[in-house]
Amino acid sequence: MAVQALQAYVNEMQKRIDDNDYEPQFDDKDEKKDKELRESEDLHHGAVLKGTVEQGAGTRHPQEGDLVYVHISIRSPSGQLLHSTWLEEGGSGVPMALVLGRGVRAPRGWELGLQDMVCQQRCQLTIKPEYGYKHKDCHMTPPKGVSIDEPMHVDIKLLEIYSKDDVRVVGTNENIYKTIKQRSESWESPREPYEVEVSCSARVPAPSGQQGDSTPYFVAPSLKFTMGSGTAPSGLEEALSSMTQREKAVFSCPTEYVRGSSLLPDPPHQPDRVELDLHLLRFSQVRDMTGNGEVMKRRIKEGTGQFPMDCPMADSRLQIHYRGYVVNTGQEFVNTRGADSNAQPLEFDSGMGILPEAIDMTVRLMTPGEVALITSASQYAYDGRPDRPPGMPEGAKVEWEVELISFQKQPDWERAEPDAKIKHAGELKDQGNLAFKAGRLKPARSKYTKALRLADRIFDLETEEQAEAASSVKTACLVNLANCAQREQHFGEALDWCNKALMESHNHAKALYRRAMAFSALGELDKAQQDFVKWKEVDPSATADADAQIAKLKIQQKAANVKQKQQFRNFFDRT
Repeated sequence: MAVQALQAYVNEMQKRIDDNDYEPQFDDKDEKKDKELRESEDLHHGAVLKGTVEQGAGTRHPQEGDLVYVHISIRSPSGQLLHSTWLEEGGSGVPMALVLGRGVRAPRGWELGLQDMVCQQRCQLTIKPEYGYKHKDCHMTPPKGVSIDEPMHVDIKLLEIYSKDDVRVVGTNENIYKTIKQRSESWESPREPYEVEVSCSARVPAPSGQQGDSTPYFVAPSLKFTMGSGTAPSGLEEALSSMTQREKAVFSCPTEYVRGSSLLPDPPHQPDRVELDLHLLRFSQVRDMTGNGEVMKRRIKEGTGQFPMDCPMADSRLQIHYRGYVVNTGQEFVNTRGADSNAQPLEFDSGMGILPEAIDMTVRLMTPGEVALITSASQYAYDGRPDRPPGMPEGAKVEWEVELISFQKQPDWERAEPDAKIKHAGELKDQGNLAFKAGRLKPARSKYTKALRLADRIFDLETEEQAEAASSVKTACLVNLANCAQREQHFGEALDWCNKALMESHNHAKALYRRAMAFSALGELDKAQQDFVKWKEVDPSATADADAQIAKLKIQQKAANVKQKQQFRNFFDRT
């Protein structure tokens, strides 16, 4: 028996091995440790040989993520000079900027050689090809004449180290190196099509490697432009995209990223990189709300709080002031402050369609006290609305200046107690009913959908009464969504909503009625009659209405039969 049990155990283990259940699992720490062991072995066998030429000063060694400035020269195995940054060796005199282990990686042999150097130390490195430009982590293009397949002799001097705590690698190609000089408490960064104002100076890096140690070739206390407009060079825009308001930073940027712009002059000669010393003074948030330019929001005055945490993104009660103009004529058609500018703010519930859609969607991205200019195409303004101002033609483009005074911040309903969630879902449903009765189907749909989503995600129901209440809200919303679809003559969609409602509540009278009407509109008259019959069985008070609908179905069926006979008669007459 013991032998049989042992054999069964062995068979099970073998099956797991065959099914790859025992494949080794490696995490990042294992991979890093494995890499360190391989490098240690390679170094032991002479992958990188190092000798000190000049002693340095201090005790700080570069770490991964630090920005370093170095002077460097590369020679062939025969001693021929192939490349140098030193002026006395025919180079530009401009040091090279590297972020160790980040961005456009240098040859791994350089990084390893720098690891235990100090500032002003100068060393000779002999590097095998596998640790030179041929290394898998090296993304740097070798200088002209340098072969990736030959050992290289490198003369390297460490000039300056900037701590990884203040250094970031930014830009699409990760080859712009940022050193933070003054942090900001804000966190929002400008992007296309924001309008920015920045203090800027541009310089060729100093031979010493110290940022800001050379004379700028361009200084502007204030530059104003629109991101993405093509006015500014790509390097400046990518740098600003990593900044927050009132932040100061120095960026080491490839020269080709700052050339050819009307905003900044080209550097006086052609170094590999330039330094941009930037102070982001302010920016105006500009948003394309629809993605096609039909609703644009431009911040005129900042509000209080942080975007988007302090914005009324969820449906809530808001207080605003606004005034509106017809774009083509400049005619003012509304001003909620009144003639004496003392009127109370307009109070309304967002998401109800009470105001034009352009205002409703943009005010959600404002903070209290913010003033924004909203430009809207007619379909997001007053086209098709009963509140279109007198004399405003259909198709009129509109501009509003809107100030968000305050709003009632909504709780995190996902974390609320079950009873609170059910109550709020019911409130959303009721708001949907109000919008529906006012003929605003889009906001009604939105309210029903939000109520349904909330009620459907109550996973911690504790009592049968709570379960029934949540189910009642869900069923009502499903039936109401079917009603919206029927109003828009989307009968197939209405049928889907009814089916879902009847899955939630099998004999729901309104769901049966709505489904019968959808079947009727789709020409499935037998199914419609079955639902009308079941409707009056479930709700005897609806008997008269159900019988009237069944009578209509019979007339409809009779007309359909006559039409079908006529079609057959015409067919045989033609043949």
